[in-house]
Amino acid sequence: MAEPIRAAQYLRMSTEDQVYSIENQRSAIASYAVERGFEVVCSYVDAGRSGLTLTGRPGLKALLSDALGPAPDFRAILVFDVSRWGRFQDVDQGAHYEFLCRRAGMAVEYCVDPFDNDGSMEAVLIKELKRAMAAELSRDMSVKLRIAKRNVARKGYLASGSAVYGLRRHVVDQSGRVHGVLEAGERKVSSRYRVVLAPGPKAEVETVTRIFRLYVLTGLRPGGIAALLNGEGMTAVAGRAWSGDCVRRVLRNDTYMGVLTFGRRSGPLGQRVGRTSPETWVQAEAHFEPLVASRLFADAQRLLDRYRRLSDEEALERLAGAASPNLRLTGALIDANPGLPCAAVYRKRFGGLKKAYALIGYSCARKPGMGPGRWPGRSTTIGT
Repeated sequence: MAEPIRAAQYLRMSTEDQVYSIENQRSAIASYAVERGFEVVCSYVDAGRSGLTLTGRPGLKALLSDALGPAPDFRAILVFDVSRWGRFQDVDQGAHYEFLCRRAGMAVEYCVDPFDNDGSMEAVLIKELKRAMAAELSRDMSVKLRIAKRNVARKGYLASGSAVYGLRRHVVDQSGRVHGVLEAGERKVSSRYRVVLAPGPKAEVETVTRIFRLYVLTGLRPGGIAALLNGEGMTAVAGRAWSGDCVRRVLRNDTYMGVLTFGRRSGPLGQRVGRTSPETWVQAEAHFEPLVASRLFADAQRLLDRYRRLSDEEALERLAGAASPNLRLTGALIDANPGLPCAAVYRKRFGGLKKAYALIGYSCARKPGMGPGRWPGRSTTIGT
């Protein structure tokens, strides 16, 4: 009796769909292995992973690395069907990975598909057709899912994403009754429920309001607000320390006005996520009382935008005027200077602070006798 062929199995499931559950795949592959003389010696699993790209699929990456390595422990790869290998939008991508395995001496078997992967004309045609069908199904599902999410968003429900600082995600039924609070990374258990945003802990809600008041009424810059909150032991999202960027994101977020906006960014079918045109956004009134009054929010936006009208030349001229031979210019000092755009503006416009410094002929290297990053007239070290 011939020795069984040592094989690895690859299992992938993108959702909780029972048809493609990991256990169903294991069972089908096990039956195939017994019938065809294979012995499954190892498994590579991508549970809850999209098949659109190789990115985010550590199981398939590890399988390819081992299969193409110098001494793999198996000579065949067993997969439930072509779609589990991937729903690549370029069907040649899936074929390319299979080709690399075959060139390394690996047989690739699709266990429930109605063909033997033996290189025959019939197998090639059916396999390519199934790859195209898998890609088309993903495109079709993507369009339908986006339409469904937009409809959900129009009703003021959270269609995707996580809760921002000061808010929490509540699972509600059709009558609005709360069935639980979702922690970070958790999902609702049934499509019959909806997710709404609601005010979070009192301390976070008060901090959000305080940030807007400090910025609008006192003139304190985002970096200064962050320093104040950190000095009081307050933490931002996930227990992290506050930064000027964190404060700025709070000030820019219109969700605190009770407005939900869906579709600001999009990356369908594995494409790079990017900002979309405002005409495509869906906005609706949220199911909670605003944390920030509309007038206070509008005042904050005017203050945030006051330096956006500066040309690059004007922004660099102000930066040059703030530079001093006896002072090490830092992002924190830029944020603390009321006459300058914030450091984030310089980073975005010029590709980083060092590049902005180079344009004005300033070196950020510390020189002997240079102060440790103190702003003239201040007694507190802002940063180094």
